[in-house]
Amino acid sequence: MRHLLAADRVRFGRRLDLRILIALVPVILAIMFVSEFNGLATPPQDNFFIDPPDPVVEAEFRAQMLADWHQRLATELPAFAFPASLLKVAGNLAPMALLAIYLATALVASEFEWGTVRTVHLTSSRGRTLAVRVGVVVGLVATVVTIGLLFGAILPFFLSVEGVPVQQYSGPVPDLVSGIAGRLLILLPFVSIPVLAAILARSTGGAILLTLLFFVADVAVTGAPFWSTSPAPWAPALTVFGATSRLLGGPEVPLAAVAPWWVSPMALVLWAVVPAMAAIAFFRRIDLDD
Repeated sequence: MRHLLAADRVRFGRRLDLRILIALVPVILAIMFVSEFNGLATPPQDNFFIDPPDPVVEAEFRAQMLADWHQRLATELPAFAFPASLLKVAGNLAPMALLAIYLATALVASEFEWGTVRTVHLTSSRGRTLAVRVGVVVGLVATVVTIGLLFGAILPFFLSVEGVPVQQYSGPVPDLVSGIAGRLLILLPFVSIPVLAAILARSTGGAILLTLLFFVADVAVTGAPFWSTSPAPWAPALTVFGATSRLLGGPEVPLAAVAPWWVSPMALVLWAVVPAMAAIAFFRRIDLDD
Protein backbone atom coordinates (compact mmCIF):
# COMPACT_ATOMS: atom_id res chain seq x y z
CA MET A 1 0.00 0.00 0.00
CA ARG A 2 2.85 2.35 0.79
CA HIS A 3 4.31 2.11 -2.71
CA LEU A 4 0.88 2.90 -4.19
CA LEU A 5 0.59 6.02 -2.05
CA ALA A 6 4.09 7.04 -3.11
CA ALA A 7 3.20 6.51 -6.76
CA ASP A 8 0.07 8.68 -6.41
CA ARG A 9 2.13 11.36 -4.76
CA VAL A 10 4.50 11.39 -7.73
CA ARG A 11 1.69 11.37 -10.32
CA PHE A 12 -0.51 14.01 -8.75
CA GLY A 13 1.68 15.88 -6.29
CA ARG A 14 2.72 18.50 -8.83
CA ARG A 15 -0.70 19.19 -10.35
CA LEU A 16 -1.20 22.92 -9.95
CA ASP A 17 -4.99 22.72 -10.14
CA LEU A 18 -5.15 20.35 -7.19
CA ARG A 19 -2.79 22.49 -5.12
CA ILE A 20 -4.77 25.64 -5.84
CA LEU A 21 -8.11 24.02 -4.97
CA ILE A 22 -6.83 22.47 -1.74
CA ALA A 23 -5.47 25.86 -0.67
CA LEU A 24 -8.47 27.85 -1.92
CA VAL A 25 -11.41 25.91 -0.49
CA PRO A 26 -10.47 26.49 3.20
CA VAL A 27 -10.17 30.20 2.41
CA ILE A 28 -13.64 30.09 0.83
CA LEU A 29 -14.97 28.42 3.98
CA ALA A 30 -13.43 31.18 6.10
CA ILE A 31 -14.86 33.90 3.83
CA MET A 32 -18.32 32.31 4.01
CA PHE A 33 -18.08 32.20 7.80
CA VAL A 34 -17.06 35.86 8.09
CA SER A 35 -19.61 36.94 5.47
CA GLU A 36 -22.45 35.22 7.31
CA PHE A 37 -21.28 36.78 10.57
CA ASN A 38 -21.14 40.26 9.02
CA GLY A 39 -24.66 39.82 7.69
CA LEU A 40 -25.85 39.02 11.20
CA ALA A 41 -23.77 41.68 12.97
CA THR A 42 -24.77 44.56 10.66
CA PRO A 43 -27.46 46.69 12.35
CA PRO A 44 -30.76 46.99 10.46
CA GLN A 45 -31.06 49.96 8.13
CA ASP A 46 -33.58 52.60 9.13
CA ASN A 47 -33.95 54.26 5.74
CA PHE A 48 -37.71 53.80 5.72
CA PHE A 49 -40.26 56.50 4.92
CA ILE A 50 -43.59 57.13 6.60
CA ASP A 51 -46.16 59.27 4.81
CA PRO A 52 -47.17 61.56 6.35
CA PRO A 53 -43.98 61.91 8.43
CA ASP A 54 -44.49 61.02 12.08
CA PRO A 55 -41.35 61.24 14.27
CA VAL A 56 -42.97 59.30 17.12
CA VAL A 57 -43.99 56.36 14.91
CA GLU A 58 -40.58 56.40 13.22
CA ALA A 59 -38.82 56.30 16.60
CA GLU A 60 -41.01 53.42 17.79
CA PHE A 61 -40.47 51.50 14.56
CA ARG A 62 -36.70 52.07 14.76
CA ALA A 63 -36.62 50.93 18.38
CA GLN A 64 -38.57 47.78 17.49
CA MET A 65 -36.16 47.00 14.66
CA LEU A 66 -33.19 47.31 17.00
CA ALA A 67 -34.89 45.20 19.66
CA ASP A 68 -35.60 42.45 17.12
CA TRP A 69 -32.01 42.64 15.91
CA HIS A 70 -30.58 42.33 19.43
CA GLN A 71 -32.86 39.38 20.09
CA ARG A 72 -31.60 37.75 16.91
CA LEU A 73 -28.00 38.40 17.98
CA ALA A 74 -28.59 36.70 21.31
CA THR A 75 -30.09 33.69 19.55
CA GLU A 76 -27.66 33.27 16.64
CA LEU A 77 -24.30 34.63 17.82
CA PRO A 78 -23.44 31.55 19.95
CA ALA A 79 -23.13 29.57 16.70
CA PHE A 80 -20.21 31.83 15.68
CA ALA A 81 -18.30 31.44 18.97
CA PHE A 82 -15.76 28.68 19.46
CA PRO A 83 -16.34 25.71 19.66
CA ALA A 84 -19.76 26.01 17.97
CA SER A 85 -17.99 27.84 15.14
CA LEU A 86 -16.53 24.49 14.07
CA LEU A 87 -20.02 23.21 13.27
CA LYS A 88 -20.79 26.45 11.42
CA VAL A 89 -17.71 26.05 9.20
CA ALA A 90 -18.25 22.33 8.67
CA GLY A 91 -21.87 23.04 7.74
CA ASN A 92 -20.83 24.94 4.60
CA LEU A 93 -20.93 21.72 2.58
CA ALA A 94 -21.25 23.04 -0.97
CA PRO A 95 -17.56 24.03 -1.55
CA MET A 96 -16.32 20.79 0.03
CA ALA A 97 -18.78 18.66 -1.95
CA LEU A 98 -17.72 20.30 -5.22
CA LEU A 99 -14.07 19.79 -4.28
CA ALA A 100 -14.72 16.11 -3.54
CA ILE A 101 -16.44 15.66 -6.91
CA TYR A 102 -13.58 17.32 -8.79
CA LEU A 103 -10.84 15.44 -6.93
CA ALA A 104 -12.55 12.08 -7.41
CA THR A 105 -13.12 12.58 -11.13
CA ALA A 106 -9.77 14.22 -11.80
CA LEU A 107 -7.64 11.63 -10.00
CA VAL A 108 -9.46 8.59 -11.40
CA ALA A 109 -10.48 9.64 -14.90
CA SER A 110 -7.14 11.29 -15.66
CA GLU A 111 -5.47 7.87 -15.81
CA PHE A 112 -7.71 6.98 -18.75
CA GLU A 113 -7.14 10.32 -20.48
CA TRP A 114 -3.37 10.11 -20.08
CA GLY A 115 -3.28 6.45 -21.15
CA THR A 116 -1.24 5.55 -18.05
CA VAL A 117 -4.03 3.25 -16.84
CA ARG A 118 -2.62 0.52 -19.10
CA THR A 119 0.81 0.54 -17.43
CA VAL A 120 0.00 1.49 -13.84
CA HIS A 121 -1.80 -1.79 -13.18
CA LEU A 122 0.85 -4.11 -14.62
CA THR A 123 2.59 -4.36 -11.24
CA SER A 124 -0.33 -3.98 -8.84
CA SER A 125 -3.87 -5.21 -8.33
CA ARG A 126 -6.46 -3.01 -10.01
CA GLY A 127 -8.81 -3.18 -7.05
CA ARG A 128 -6.09 -2.29 -4.56
CA THR A 129 -4.87 0.60 -6.69
CA LEU A 130 -8.35 2.07 -7.05
CA ALA A 131 -9.05 1.59 -3.33
CA VAL A 132 -5.89 3.53 -2.52
CA ARG A 133 -6.93 6.23 -4.99
CA VAL A 134 -10.29 6.58 -3.21
CA GLY A 135 -8.40 6.78 0.09
CA VAL A 136 -6.21 9.55 -1.33
CA VAL A 137 -9.26 11.56 -2.33
CA VAL A 138 -10.83 11.08 1.10
CA GLY A 139 -7.55 12.11 2.71
CA LEU A 140 -7.33 15.28 0.63
CA VAL A 141 -10.92 16.21 1.47
CA ALA A 142 -10.23 15.53 5.16
CA THR A 143 -7.16 17.78 4.95
CA VAL A 144 -9.25 20.61 3.51
CA VAL A 145 -11.89 20.14 6.20
CA THR A 146 -9.19 20.17 8.90
CA ILE A 147 -7.75 23.44 7.61
CA GLY A 148 -11.26 24.90 7.43
CA LEU A 149 -11.90 23.84 11.04
CA LEU A 150 -8.64 25.51 12.02
CA PHE A 151 -9.95 28.76 10.55
CA GLY A 152 -13.20 28.16 12.41
CA ALA A 153 -11.29 27.83 15.67
CA ILE A 154 -9.26 31.03 15.18
CA LEU A 155 -11.63 33.51 13.54
CA PRO A 156 -14.14 33.87 16.43
CA PHE A 157 -11.42 35.40 18.62
CA PHE A 158 -11.10 38.29 16.15
CA LEU A 159 -14.82 39.04 15.80
CA SER A 160 -16.99 41.34 17.86
CA VAL A 161 -20.41 43.01 17.78
CA GLU A 162 -20.85 46.51 19.18
CA GLY A 163 -17.51 46.15 20.94
CA VAL A 164 -18.48 42.84 22.58
CA PRO A 165 -16.23 39.89 21.64
CA VAL A 166 -18.11 37.01 20.05
CA GLN A 167 -16.47 34.61 22.50
CA GLN A 168 -18.57 36.06 25.29
CA TYR A 169 -21.50 34.24 23.67
CA SER A 170 -19.65 30.92 23.80
CA GLY A 171 -21.36 27.95 25.38
CA PRO A 172 -21.06 24.17 25.59
CA VAL A 173 -21.77 22.14 22.47
CA PRO A 174 -22.66 18.59 23.57
CA ASP A 175 -23.03 17.25 20.01
CA LEU A 176 -19.84 18.82 18.65
CA VAL A 177 -18.00 15.60 17.78
CA SER A 178 -21.07 13.82 16.39
CA GLY A 179 -22.04 16.95 14.44
CA ILE A 180 -18.65 17.21 12.76
CA ALA A 181 -18.59 13.45 12.12
CA GLY A 182 -22.03 13.67 10.51
CA ARG A 183 -20.91 16.43 8.18
CA LEU A 184 -17.85 14.43 7.17
CA LEU A 185 -20.08 11.43 6.53
CA ILE A 186 -22.23 13.54 4.20
CA LEU A 187 -19.17 14.23 2.02
CA LEU A 188 -18.31 10.56 1.42
CA PRO A 189 -21.00 9.93 -1.26
CA PHE A 190 -19.58 12.93 -3.12
CA VAL A 191 -16.36 10.93 -3.40
CA SER A 192 -17.59 7.40 -4.13
CA ILE A 193 -20.30 8.29 -6.67
CA PRO A 194 -17.92 10.40 -8.84
CA VAL A 195 -15.35 7.60 -8.67
CA LEU A 196 -17.90 5.17 -10.12
CA ALA A 197 -18.88 7.77 -12.73
CA ALA A 198 -15.20 8.20 -13.68
CA ILE A 199 -14.79 4.45 -14.21
CA LEU A 200 -17.92 4.32 -16.33
CA ALA A 201 -17.17 7.44 -18.40
CA ARG A 202 -13.35 7.10 -18.55
CA SER A 203 -13.05 10.88 -18.94
CA THR A 204 -13.16 13.82 -16.55
CA GLY A 205 -15.86 15.69 -18.45
CA GLY A 206 -18.05 12.62 -18.85
CA ALA A 207 -17.62 11.71 -15.18
CA ILE A 208 -18.63 15.18 -14.02
CA LEU A 209 -21.67 15.08 -16.32
CA LEU A 210 -22.76 11.67 -15.01
CA THR A 211 -22.25 12.83 -11.44
CA LEU A 212 -24.32 15.97 -11.92
CA LEU A 213 -27.08 13.97 -13.61
CA PHE A 214 -27.13 11.55 -10.69
CA PHE A 215 -27.43 14.28 -8.08
CA VAL A 216 -30.07 16.13 -10.09
CA ALA A 217 -32.06 12.89 -10.22
CA ASP A 218 -31.42 12.39 -6.50
CA VAL A 219 -32.86 15.83 -5.70
CA ALA A 220 -35.85 15.19 -7.98
CA VAL A 221 -36.61 11.85 -6.32
CA THR A 222 -36.19 13.36 -2.86
CA GLY A 223 -38.60 16.20 -3.57
CA ALA A 224 -41.19 14.20 -5.52
CA PRO A 225 -44.65 15.01 -4.07
CA PHE A 226 -46.07 11.50 -4.42
CA TRP A 227 -44.02 10.12 -1.50
CA SER A 228 -46.37 11.66 1.08
CA THR A 229 -49.28 9.54 -0.16
CA SER A 230 -47.28 6.42 -1.04
CA PRO A 231 -46.95 3.28 1.12
CA ALA A 232 -43.28 4.26 1.75
CA PRO A 233 -43.22 7.93 2.86
CA TRP A 234 -39.84 7.26 4.46
CA ALA A 235 -38.18 6.51 1.08
CA PRO A 236 -36.83 10.08 0.52
CA ALA A 237 -34.77 9.66 3.71
CA LEU A 238 -32.71 7.04 1.84
CA THR A 239 -31.52 9.37 -0.94
CA VAL A 240 -28.31 11.36 -0.59
CA PHE A 241 -30.00 14.74 -0.21
CA GLY A 242 -32.87 13.30 1.82
CA ALA A 243 -30.46 11.68 4.27
CA THR A 244 -28.46 14.91 4.41
CA SER A 245 -31.49 17.04 5.22
CA ARG A 246 -32.68 14.49 7.79
CA LEU A 247 -29.25 14.41 9.45
CA LEU A 248 -28.74 18.18 9.55
CA GLY A 249 -32.31 19.28 10.10
CA GLY A 250 -32.97 17.60 13.41
CA PRO A 251 -36.41 16.71 14.75
CA GLU A 252 -38.21 19.64 13.08
CA VAL A 253 -37.70 18.54 9.45
CA PRO A 254 -40.66 16.77 7.76
CA LEU A 255 -38.71 13.52 7.28
CA ALA A 256 -38.21 13.27 11.04
CA ALA A 257 -41.87 12.31 11.39
CA VAL A 258 -41.56 9.29 9.09
CA ALA A 259 -37.95 8.10 9.51
CA PRO A 260 -35.87 7.59 12.68
CA TRP A 261 -32.58 9.46 12.99
CA TRP A 262 -30.38 6.39 12.38
CA VAL A 263 -31.77 5.95 8.85
CA SER A 264 -29.78 8.94 7.60
CA PRO A 265 -26.25 7.85 8.62
CA MET A 266 -27.04 4.29 7.51
CA ALA A 267 -28.15 5.52 4.07
CA LEU A 268 -25.08 7.77 3.72
CA VAL A 269 -22.76 4.90 4.63
CA LEU A 270 -24.40 2.78 1.93
CA TRP A 271 -24.10 5.60 -0.62
CA ALA A 272 -20.41 5.84 0.29
CA VAL A 273 -19.58 2.12 0.29
CA VAL A 274 -21.74 0.60 -2.47
CA PRO A 275 -20.63 2.89 -5.36
CA ALA A 276 -16.99 2.52 -4.31
CA MET A 277 -17.27 -1.28 -4.24
CA ALA A 278 -19.12 -1.24 -7.57
CA ALA A 279 -16.37 0.93 -9.08
CA ILE A 280 -13.69 -1.50 -7.87
CA ALA A 281 -15.61 -4.52 -9.13
CA PHE A 282 -16.24 -2.95 -12.53
CA PHE A 283 -12.66 -1.71 -12.84
CA ARG A 284 -11.33 -5.22 -12.30
CA ARG A 285 -13.30 -6.48 -15.30
CA ILE A 286 -13.04 -3.75 -17.93
CA ASP A 287 -10.70 -4.09 -20.86
CA LEU A 288 -8.05 -1.40 -20.50
CA ASP A 289 -7.05 -1.77 -24.13
CA ASP A 290 -10.34 -0.28 -25.37
